[in-house]
Amino acid sequence: VCLDGSPGAFYISKAPAEYRTRRQWVIHLAGGSWCYDAPTCYNRSVTVRFGQNLGSSVTYLPNQTAADLQIGGMLSDNCTENPTFCNFNFVFVKYCDGTSYSGNREDPIVYMDSSGMQTKLWFRGRRILNAVLDTLIEDYGLGSASEILLGGDSAGGLAVFNHANYVQRRIQHYHSSDGEGVKFRVAPNSGFFLYHNNVAGDMVWQEQMKHLYQVSNWTLTDNACLEMYVKELQWLCIFPQNLYKFIEPSIFVLNSALDLYQVSNILAAERIEGFPNRENSDVSFWSGYNSSAVPGWANCSGVKGHIENCGPEQIYHINAYMDRFTTVLSNDRTFQKRGNGAFVYGCFDHNAEMRDLPQKRYSVGSISMRDALSAWWRSASAPAQRFTHVEVGRYKYPASMSDASPSCSEVLDPF
Repeated sequence: VCLDGSPGAFYISKAPAEYRTRRQWVIHLAGGSWCYDAPTCYNRSVTVRFGQNLGSSVTYLPNQTAADLQIGGMLSDNCTENPTFCNFNFVFVKYCDGTSYSGNREDPIVYMDSSGMQTKLWFRGRRILNAVLDTLIEDYGLGSASEILLGGDSAGGLAVFNHANYVQRRIQHYHSSDGEGVKFRVAPNSGFFLYHNNVAGDMVWQEQMKHLYQVSNWTLTDNACLEMYVKELQWLCIFPQNLYKFIEPSIFVLNSALDLYQVSNILAAERIEGFPNRENSDVSFWSGYNSSAVPGWANCSGVKGHIENCGPEQIYHINAYMDRFTTVLSNDRTFQKRGNGAFVYGCFDHNAEMRDLPQKRYSVGSISMRDALSAWWRSASAPAQRFTHVEVGRYKYPASMSDASPSCSEVLDPF
């Protein structure tokens, strides 16, 4: 169930009739950040903005198309925009648990507001994931799939890193009974969140995620990272840089080295006043939590910020973050593993993979994001360097969108 106890949900679009015998699937785990404790999870469960509620399914509408859900890019059903995957069976799992489909707490926590009213909050995201897989296998034919691409954006991308091995084993276990194999690959987008301090050296985002891990009974299985830490430190395994080396299926990482969400909510974030459990009632995902709260960063990376407004010290931190991101990713053994790949672009953006124009225009060297993903998917198990594209450009002061790559200037507004 969702945070408020309403049922989890997914949308499914079956492949056109002439393509159904191919038995090809895209399963996408939607994202939308996290809540971190009782007040922020309560606010998440009761707040509706832009028609969205990220903690409840009560506002979900039936029979929604990709256009209705405002998703495109690698998820588009338009074959001009998305020629590789447009004719697959497509599943879009809605995000309503606030824990990257990982909470697995038996009993609810109870939040009491200032009036004394009590509200139960449920952390059952892992059970939503289990129920989705069960339903797709038993009722929609996923059990007979020949090809499956598991993806997810932002918090959903983090979920792919966390649960890639688990989902693959669930699928393989089912297929072992019929003797047929399945091509199972994963492509998390904008989900490689760094374990990184803010510009002042404080562990802000890490501490928030640690608290969420503990309060939600965040459940991670089927990953050897857990064997590297004593139980009290296993929360470190939720971060992609600690999980990545243990990912078993072929993986294609789609991410900006200068992810806008990470700059705002990790690099330039400050501690939420009162965290945990004593915040003001208006603190929530929609208020931005503590995003870009470090003095001087609001105009650079805040809601109304722009990279042209970043000062020289901020540009230094931005480039250092990009260097750290590419180093962490490329130094991992999985980065060079046969069958894997990556497209790490330099544009100051987040979830570009979900939009038609950036997917076509953002490039590393001479290859676009869309073409890089397609080439990897269509390949057999080939050397990773054939499908690895990492932007080496960086930003100057005064900065412009096109500093890291000329392709970034094609799309100026990331939202």
